[in-house]
Amino acid sequence: MKCLALDEEEKESLALKNFKDAIAEIEDHFTHKAKLRSRIHTTIQNRPEESYFSKLDSSIKKNTAFVRKLKNFTEAQKESILKDINTLNLTKYISEVANAIVEAKLKMTDIASILQVCVVLHEKYVDFAPQILEAWQKVLSLKKDEKISNPSKMRVDVRFYADLISSGILTPKEGLPLLGSFLTNLIHGDKEEHNSATIILAFCKFCGEDYAGLVSQKLLNDAERFKMTIPTSNWLPPDKRQNVRNLLREYYTSLCKHLTQDHKELQNFERQNRRILQTKGELSNERKEKQEILNQSFTKLLNMTQQFADILAEELPELRQDLSPRDEECSVLELCENMSDQARETLNELLWENEEGRQFYENLPNLSVYLPNLIPKVTVEAPPPPDPAEQLIDIEKEAKEIEEGEPVKDEGDEDIKPAELEDEKEDADVPVSLQSNKVLLDSFLTTLTACVNREMIDSAAIEFSTNLNTKHNRKKLVRALFTVQRTRLDLLPFYSRLVATLHPYIPEVATDLCNFLRQDFKYHVRKKDQINIETKVKIVRFIGELTKFGMYPRADALQCFKQLLLNFAHHYIEMTCHLLETCGRFLLHQPDSHQRTKVYLDQMMRKKSMLASDSRYLTMIENAYYQVVPVDSSARSSHIKIRPPLHQYIRQLLFVELGNKGSTNKILKQLRKLNWKDPEVASYAVRCLTSAWKVKFPNIRTLAGVVAELTLYQEFVGHRIVDAVLEDIRWSLEFPISKFNQRRVSMAKYLAELYNYRMVESSVVFKVLYTCITFAVSFDYNIESDLDQPDNLMRLRLVLTILDTCGVFFSSGLAKKRLDYYLVYLQYYYLFKRSLPIWTDDNPFPVAIDFGIKDMLLTLRPKLKAYKTLQEAADAVENLEKELMNKLSQAMPELQMDEVLADDTLACIEEEDMEEGEEMREVDDDSINDEQSLSRSMSQMTTRGETTQPDDDTHHVEDDRCVVTAPRKALCPEDDDFMAALDRMVAENIHEAYTRGKEVSKPPAVDIAIPWQVKASLKRPDGSDKNFLGDSIGGELGGALAVAEASSACAAIASSPPSAVHDNPTVNFVLMTRKGNKPQFKNLAVPSDSELAQNLRNREEAEKAEKERVKKLTLDFNERQEEEEFQDLYGGANRPAVHNVNRDRRGRFQHPKGVPDAELIFGGARKNR
Repeated sequence: MKCLALDEEEKESLALKNFKDAIAEIEDHFTHKAKLRSRIHTTIQNRPEESYFSKLDSSIKKNTAFVRKLKNFTEAQKESILKDINTLNLTKYISEVANAIVEAKLKMTDIASILQVCVVLHEKYVDFAPQILEAWQKVLSLKKDEKISNPSKMRVDVRFYADLISSGILTPKEGLPLLGSFLTNLIHGDKEEHNSATIILAFCKFCGEDYAGLVSQKLLNDAERFKMTIPTSNWLPPDKRQNVRNLLREYYTSLCKHLTQDHKELQNFERQNRRILQTKGELSNERKEKQEILNQSFTKLLNMTQQFADILAEELPELRQDLSPRDEECSVLELCENMSDQARETLNELLWENEEGRQFYENLPNLSVYLPNLIPKVTVEAPPPPDPAEQLIDIEKEAKEIEEGEPVKDEGDEDIKPAELEDEKEDADVPVSLQSNKVLLDSFLTTLTACVNREMIDSAAIEFSTNLNTKHNRKKLVRALFTVQRTRLDLLPFYSRLVATLHPYIPEVATDLCNFLRQDFKYHVRKKDQINIETKVKIVRFIGELTKFGMYPRADALQCFKQLLLNFAHHYIEMTCHLLETCGRFLLHQPDSHQRTKVYLDQMMRKKSMLASDSRYLTMIENAYYQVVPVDSSARSSHIKIRPPLHQYIRQLLFVELGNKGSTNKILKQLRKLNWKDPEVASYAVRCLTSAWKVKFPNIRTLAGVVAELTLYQEFVGHRIVDAVLEDIRWSLEFPISKFNQRRVSMAKYLAELYNYRMVESSVVFKVLYTCITFAVSFDYNIESDLDQPDNLMRLRLVLTILDTCGVFFSSGLAKKRLDYYLVYLQYYYLFKRSLPIWTDDNPFPVAIDFGIKDMLLTLRPKLKAYKTLQEAADAVENLEKELMNKLSQAMPELQMDEVLADDTLACIEEEDMEEGEEMREVDDDSINDEQSLSRSMSQMTTRGETTQPDDDTHHVEDDRCVVTAPRKALCPEDDDFMAALDRMVAENIHEAYTRGKEVSKPPAVDIAIPWQVKASLKRPDGSDKNFLGDSIGGELGGALAVAEASSACAAIASSPPSAVHDNPTVNFVLMTRKGNKPQFKNLAVPSDSELAQNLRNREEAEKAEKERVKKLTLDFNERQEEEEFQDLYGGANRPAVHNVNRDRRGRFQHPKGVPDAELIFGGARKNR
């Protein structure tokens, strides 16, 4: 409690302090203005004489510059302007100075500074006050109902002018009339729109204390609270201040009325919008924009009213909230009655898709213009609208009937017959005098089918009403309209417009036609046959068009809709969809039919969800429904998945920018910068790199190149992507869903591109190829596989995609033989598919598959003769199996061939149930963690002619086999021969490379070679064959140095004690002399610190450093060359064609002999010249 009491005391003391500060500020303001007026009154009595101005600068240049400076006045220029006033003679320029001050674009913060300038000018120049008053009269002379062009500048100008009067520069007698007339005209002319409220509000804020004695409501409350008085200004008489106060309160009263009206209008508009949302389900963009404008203007007006109320110490008007019942409780009919004209117009616009459609259905020609004597027939008044409560009860009953599917039989339904038209025999009874009229009618009916636009059908209506309006002709017109061809649905809107145009004067046409259509519709509904669908569609579309023109009652159209929903199957579904497409939007947006239409649409979608019918009918129902009830854009946006920024950036790189020119290196650099140590980032990046179906098909090659380059830096990425690709292909074979066909083709292409970039071994590709034609494939005509339907040719497309992408690289070695074997099985699978009985003349085998197989064989094996029949392919498979089994029996004779033939035939390849231990032996231990995504079934897939183990670095060609048990090494003579040949080849290559390198990089000999006799005698003292320096340095120079060092060591050991060996080291050189023809060798001991020995050692060390440098450069060059080759291979797809830019610069070829100069030979102008 004590703490609360202390807080209250602190708040009270703070409020008192703020109030005293505000009072002190007001007193300072009044004191400052009083002192300023007193100073001006004293100073103007002692203005300087003319002799004072003659001493100042009167140059035009400086005075003109001073006037320009005043026009661009800011608070920072005050000191310089005051200094210029003391040095310049402005007597002749005082009018320009006054105009410049009035025209200056000032801010509220510049008022105090410009007032000081005006005070100084007024104290020095007697003409300043009259001139500035004249300038203000031009600005503030406001006529009645005149608009202010620049309210922001006028807001500052009014305060400036009022401060000039209150400061004493302008006397009240001179300045108040202009200010009073301006405020009076401004307030009286702005009581409706209040566009100038900001100007008057600024006057009240800054000048209200001086002119009207205004005190804010907060200060009044504080003064009453603390029992203190607020100082007031005595500058103006109380009666004048009261006049200004009354004028401002009058303006505030009009502002409050405006606020109340806007608030009421805003509430009415919001109520109308809610009702439109109830009836229609959406608002037009115009209404949304108008509501936003109304909200903004109301908020702005409310803010200004609150500020006025605080300054004038008045209370805010009470804004009453709408207490009317919610719109959901109001019926649609009440809405139609209470809606304003503007809302009604907006709602009518929703009935039509565009303005052209509204004009077509609503703006009909008036026949009375062409036929003045034609009198409109008396129309029957429309029945009164039903009671809303009863209408809702009826709608609920009808919805229950539709849901239960129990049609209510009307009287006479059993005897319904198709519409019967009168026979043409009546034409014989027509008098001879009317035979010409018959010819005109026949011509009119013939040309009626050509009326396919608005102008032509309106002309036909005028022609019929003018020349052919007889009872007999009307019947024939109705017959012609009703019997329109069932395929000419485009004529129905124009025929309906013709009927609607004639209806005010010839209502029989519309009545008879509607009766015929109603009777024919009931006949087709009761007959329930599955023929004549085009005639049924024509009937319902004709009814829909007449409904939009108002010729066919909306209640009857809804009854047709209800009858179709009660028999919602087969042709009735199509009739329902056509009826909705024609007039569903019109019925939904009409106030008297909205509720029933909405209920019927809900029942239709409910029946559609329970309908086990053809997908075509489901699509038709959805299209018709969403054409009547469009999908809300906000609902679609709510389903948009929000991803983190990093995920969006990765998707932008791979799915948008990939494939752009020059973007590959940028994408690779950005991917390398990712935090691959973060499991979440790495997992999402790998998933995006695996999703090849989200990349444009030509860019899959680029994506594989990015993966190959990225694997050099993040090795696990390649393993995980390859595993995911294989798993996806396997999943697509196990779940052959047609909507994923594009994805399956993209992943097959991706796998082939990964092989091209050496991310996958050929054995993996062949495993996938064999899986495509063997996994869950039945080669028995009587047994149909669920995973490989007879009409499903997607597996052949996958195989063609893989072979077209990477098949050209299976051209040598083991891969070539594997492809040859595989093409035999592929042709057998293709011919078996082609021979299935599902393919007939009506349903032929796809030509694209035939051409794809032929083009693939022609590309990969041009000389291969394709099999033409299934029997040829079967015989080829059998012969191939026998050949392979013979080779297998020779390579592994210990296997029981009977068991192999029984369990491991080369027919459909089946998955084996392997034990866990065997599976672990087949998979390398180091790659288990990286291959967890690869399923067990995929890891066990084996194909004939290849091992289940991954490729290794061994070169055993005959080890490429498949057995039932785990692979075992078989010893055979061929292995020994192969290893011997391999060792011999490797040795020859090494020797050749060493010889070639030695020839290229052998340094020139700088010393004479030491004879081998002398070299052999110079060995180490310990008896080893190694020299001191020769073995470490090498070369002839090293050998010579080694001889010298060895001799030195021998001599030192033989002649000196152990302690002296290191005291006087010497280097022995072999001195070769020639005596006669025989060389003589003598030992020469040279001290090790002599110049000769030192130079020898320095040269040897320099040679060694040079060799190391050359070796490093060579290794760097090789490494760089390999990297450039890989970059060329990886970027070959995106590399632009190289053009020879120097081709055009090359000079034209000229024959060496030159062209004979005719003028030189025969003499001519050059000779004369």
